[in-house]
Amino acid sequence: MKKLLIAIRVEWLKTKGLGLVYLAIAIGAVMPLLGFISDFFQDHNPDAAALKYPVIETAVQDSLKGFVMFFFLLYIIISANRIAQTDHKNGGWLLMETQPVSKLNIYMAKYINLVIMAFICAVSFLLVTALVAVAQYYIYPDPAKILDLNFIWSGETLFRIMVSALGIIALQLMISVIISGFIWPFLLGILGLILNVFSLVQRINIEYSPYNVFYIMSKDNNVRSLNHLVSYSEYLSLFWILVFLIVGYFWYAKKGFRSAFVSNKKSLFASIIAVIIFGGIFFTMTKPVIPKANPELTSITGKFETDVKIDSVRIFTKDFHKKIASIPVTNNQFKWETKENLPMDEYVMEFGNKKYPLVFGKGDWFDLLFRLNATKMLSYAKSNRKAEQNYLDTEEDFAGNFQYQLDNKEFKNPQEFYNKIQKEWDDSKKYLSKFSTSENFGLSNEFKEYRKQLLAIKFLSNIENYRKISDAAPAPEALMNELQNTVKSPVRLLKKNDNYLDYRLNQLMAGQANAEGNDSLIFNKLNTLPTGIEKDRLVGTQLYKSLELKSDSASRNNLYRSEIGYIEDKEVKQYLKSKLTALNQSQKGMLFPDLSFTDHTGKAQKLSQFRGKYLIIDLWATWCQPCLEIRPAFEARERSYKYYQNIKFISISVDQDQQRWKNFLKTKPSKTLQWHLADSNKFAMEYGIQGIPRFIILDPEGKIYNMNAPSPNEDNFVEIMNQIKKD
Repeated sequence: MKKLLIAIRVEWLKTKGLGLVYLAIAIGAVMPLLGFISDFFQDHNPDAAALKYPVIETAVQDSLKGFVMFFFLLYIIISANRIAQTDHKNGGWLLMETQPVSKLNIYMAKYINLVIMAFICAVSFLLVTALVAVAQYYIYPDPAKILDLNFIWSGETLFRIMVSALGIIALQLMISVIISGFIWPFLLGILGLILNVFSLVQRINIEYSPYNVFYIMSKDNNVRSLNHLVSYSEYLSLFWILVFLIVGYFWYAKKGFRSAFVSNKKSLFASIIAVIIFGGIFFTMTKPVIPKANPELTSITGKFETDVKIDSVRIFTKDFHKKIASIPVTNNQFKWETKENLPMDEYVMEFGNKKYPLVFGKGDWFDLLFRLNATKMLSYAKSNRKAEQNYLDTEEDFAGNFQYQLDNKEFKNPQEFYNKIQKEWDDSKKYLSKFSTSENFGLSNEFKEYRKQLLAIKFLSNIENYRKISDAAPAPEALMNELQNTVKSPVRLLKKNDNYLDYRLNQLMAGQANAEGNDSLIFNKLNTLPTGIEKDRLVGTQLYKSLELKSDSASRNNLYRSEIGYIEDKEVKQYLKSKLTALNQSQKGMLFPDLSFTDHTGKAQKLSQFRGKYLIIDLWATWCQPCLEIRPAFEARERSYKYYQNIKFISISVDQDQQRWKNFLKTKPSKTLQWHLADSNKFAMEYGIQGIPRFIILDPEGKIYNMNAPSPNEDNFVEIMNQIKKD
């Protein structure tokens, strides 16, 4: 150890004239300084709705990927090259043969010095980024900014950067030692940089490229999202350290590849064994891991960083909004554990006006962090289901891409379209099968099969839609067989999916003359299906569609009574019953409830005070961006009809936080009458209102004229208004 320390000091002295320390500081500082300068040429208008954020953490997070994948890697390439080439030029490698220090100590000393210089570069980046963030905090004041100084978070981030760099440093040193020129080691390093850019663009891991460790590490650029601080990228880096330090040292010590690895049978045998061992380790490491669940307990814990008051967190099923749990929030933290045998399903977590999708089943666990205000939210998740969560966030929406290309007539002929379908299907399968997180967590087989079948349904639907509008010939038989065979045995989750149910209904009715609108023909076929979840969902889906088309409650009730007996699932029955009630209550001519409202002064108000007038109601909330965008159009329509005594416009807020609504009106006053509805959730459930903005028109008798009126910026809205102004 003493001789190693001596070798480190000697090697450090040899770098003094190379300026590598100053270069490390400069390269670490260049990215944050460029950002600081560019900010002088940008507008800095505080956004009242912006989410509060820690300035230092956010600045590091936003620039980390660019730093490690370009500037930091470039510095490692240059510094390794400069250190090795100095000895190449001055005959230092020959002189070392006479030193009283072992070759291993000399080689390791060079490596350790490179690590120290990389450390200086990383510290420079973090320090200058923090200083710039603090400066911008004072130069550009913004209520959303939080001045933070989290040493633990910064230390963990520095740790990840350095551990991820260790393998690349070992590789670049090896290349620079065995190749005497400057150009080739530099070009090989730049090739690694280019591979990283390719990974970034294509969103794929290239694990066999040691340089790709930086890309994998930066995919999760905040340690708050990691299940473990030392994760996949760090383990890969440690693997590459062993490989390249061993190869590099023996190549240097034996003065060549042949003498180091294949000079005799013994060395050749040892080399082959080493390749087999390291190859096996690499294969094992790169195979996606499916984290094990706790077979006894499902656990969800979380924390909120917010000024918004949150009393509870509720978990519902995604399909029927059945409540699974209501979890109290204490000191902005919550914890839920259950031994209930929950099926793997899609759920929704709700708190305040926010929703967060979850995929889990019995034994799964989540540790969540939410930063939120009334309008925006940022989340960090640790979970054994992290791969499923990430996949839902990143999956390509082919249907939208298809529709865009179709609308723009980008398909010149059917063959081009079918080729596109085939390519997208193959690419989607590959993406799904190889999908993994930055921690190398893979998708569970159950979820993977579900998403594959769902993809097949989307492609089959796209083919069917294309043939309808183009009269094209059938798709290639091989493609259709593969897609249809994929969904031949649908998994449980697929049987509940709306896309699948619509596809199955279309298939069942294919070739049936006058099937559309013919309830008896459709239900006669559905009612003969085998009993089970698929039949329940198909009958339920078609029944709801048919109920919506009925114009009066009597015909709805008759259809409901005739078909509800064919459904066995209690949840489906309850869902349809609530929908029937909402449809009947919402139909034209039904008396609208005389709800209790409050104005901005806190005074109680009733809609009945406007009897004799048509009421044009806008349901909105301060946190709803589409509501705020359509608000000027609603107020403009009011001005257009203000001289008609039989018309009254009212804006009704459904904000849970009434004080926030009042504060909004103070900063953005309106001449439109403004009221607040306290128990909006109950009203929304009773009338089947699933989203806002929502526009409602009541007639002079307080009855429903249109429960789902067009938006004020649409021509249909004007047509309705021109009709009622004459009454």
